Amino acid sequence: MTAIFGVWNGNGAPGAGQACAAMQRALSIYGADRSAIAEDGPVALGVTLARLTPEDTFDRQPLAGGGGRWHLVADLRLDNRPELAGQLGIAAADLATMADSQVLLQAWERWEEATVEHIVGDFAFAVFDARERRLVLARDFMGQRPLFYARSGARTAFATMAKGIHALGDITPAPDLERVRDYLALTNMVGPNSFFAGISRVEMGEMVTLHADGRTERRAWYDWSAERPVRFARDADYVDAFRDLFDRAVADRMRGTGSIAAHLSSGYDSTAVVASAARTLAASGGRLTAYTHVPMAGVVLDEPEGRIGNEWPVAHAVAGLYPNVEHVAVDAADRMIGDDLERQFHYFEYPALNLCNIVWGRAISRLAARDRHKVLLTGAVGNATISLAGMERLPELFRAGQWGEWFRELRAAPGYGLTPYEAARFTLAASFPRMVVDMAKRMTGRSVYRLAQFSTLRPEVAESASYKAHLDAIGFDPTYQSQKRVRDVTAIILRRLDVHGLEQKGQLGAYGIDARDPTADRRLVDFVMNIPTHLFMHRGVKKRLYQEAFGERLPPVLFTRRPKGQQAADWRPRLRAAMPRIQEELDLARRAEGVAELIDLPRLDAALAVNVTDGPSSTQVRDSHRLRLLRALSVAHFMRKTDRRNSAGTEGSAASGLE
Repeated sequence: MTAIFGVWNGNGAPGAGQACAAMQRALSIYGADRSAIAEDGPVALGVTLARLTPEDTFDRQPLAGGGGRWHLVADLRLDNRPELAGQLGIAAADLATMADSQVLLQAWERWEEATVEHIVGDFAFAVFDARERRLVLARDFMGQRPLFYARSGARTAFATMAKGIHALGDITPAPDLERVRDYLALTNMVGPNSFFAGISRVEMGEMVTLHADGRTERRAWYDWSAERPVRFARDADYVDAFRDLFDRAVADRMRGTGSIAAHLSSGYDSTAVVASAARTLAASGGRLTAYTHVPMAGVVLDEPEGRIGNEWPVAHAVAGLYPNVEHVAVDAADRMIGDDLERQFHYFEYPALNLCNIVWGRAISRLAARDRHKVLLTGAVGNATISLAGMERLPELFRAGQWGEWFRELRAAPGYGLTPYEAARFTLAASFPRMVVDMAKRMTGRSVYRLAQFSTLRPEVAESASYKAHLDAIGFDPTYQSQKRVRDVTAIILRRLDVHGLEQKGQLGAYGIDARDPTADRRLVDFVMNIPTHLFMHRGVKKRLYQEAFGERLPPVLFTRRPKGQQAADWRPRLRAAMPRIQEELDLARRAEGVAELIDLPRLDAALAVNVTDGPSSTQVRDSHRLRLLRALSVAHFMRKTDRRNSAGTEGSAASGLE
């Protein structure tokens, strides 16, 4: 993993290299092993490299190819190196001493823009075409690596993180109020706006071409709506192919220069990742360290009905199956909510929506760094891929007129944790417009989704006709069940918030950890989105594909009817301890540009006045404090740090309070 950056003076003026030097200094926190800038007249490209794969030793970016036509910098990990080598005619002996960036350059020389369709892995890259005078920027389909760009007069700049562009001084750090507004409302991140005013982002699965005449062409190279049918003769063949794809995805993400660690909860996704990684490492005598968050000792946990606050017993049962797994409990007892706000802004550059989980998540990263691990495996998006429930199969059957099969599934609904009545209601809710469904809910006394439950946007903003029209225009629907097909649910979850790359880059800058998610593998996603839906749920077997693929690898307790894990169940005592600091932060933030315009401050003040006790917590208390209050705190802090009037600026303000 690396940070890339570049400057192009479209008017032919010199000085691009000097400007890149300022970007290099700002981005050095993301790569200290090697740094270089290559200047060619009005164009300069640069990298700051962190060596995280064996082949990074051979990385000599920036690269030039095509007889001097192409100039390339890339932040990438190629997961299909052998296949690419075969297509490009690269001998195995040569491949062994080639960095991923060199393979990418050869691919670009062969396929140019079509290269993105051939490569698999996490990537963001830039190619300057000296002959056609254009700059091409691209990101992988899931946006696992970030990439930003901006134009100021005749100067075009791009960088891995916004701080690289801010270092040029052309654009003053300030929040993009529309993006922050939509983010606080949990809407889909559609369009090029970033969290920073004046800076655009290359969207996930997008290619942006910037021309010398000022034109900007944006093209989605990955089509989420495209059908790519996968068909086998037997269901067992699907299971075998799925298991093989998953194991390949895990193994590809273990290509590194140091030891491997992983998150491990009691859920389906991280358990499958740990089991696969442990099996792969065992073949070579390797070991895996698995970190599990456990609540602080001696505190009363907030455990809603059907939830359990301590995930250690189930996680430990998984780790116990593999002798080469060292299982480590992480209680983060010395960390309180809000402790990482400064670090979050400086390294991650986005407001985290779940500050309760940030407490233990960042604690695991610190421990992994202390233990000298370089790679941290996660299962962050597995609920949309490997452990997809596939409940949307019910309305699919109903709409397709397969009523016999639909009725059989209704009778088997208890296996999915539903009554037949609930399963039928789910079917109908997904088959009618949301307005009709909401009306039916009100008539039967059930709750209707309202933005105010989860967000502290000012009512005037949330309820305005213009904002509702905006939500309709971007296709926002807060209820997944209204999606018409199983594949739609996968697509909307994976595309909802484009912060994956920021999170991974922040982990590298803050802790020197390369966080990698096998459940986000493109080959795996393409497979899951295009197989018959009875593989996800069938005759009362929930998460059928997962169970049949991994049943022999994991303990039986994982598949029993058991309470789900409640992450950060010790949030209440952490919140009480942090209240003075939270109050202080919000007092500072409320004066920042845009905060009063977007956030319902009176409602926030009302929440601050409520003392959260250790008694049974109501849904209203969780909504008001764990969701609304802490999300507003995170967003308000971000907006304060990007306030144009903040004399400390981005670098100075972030330097204070860092560990």
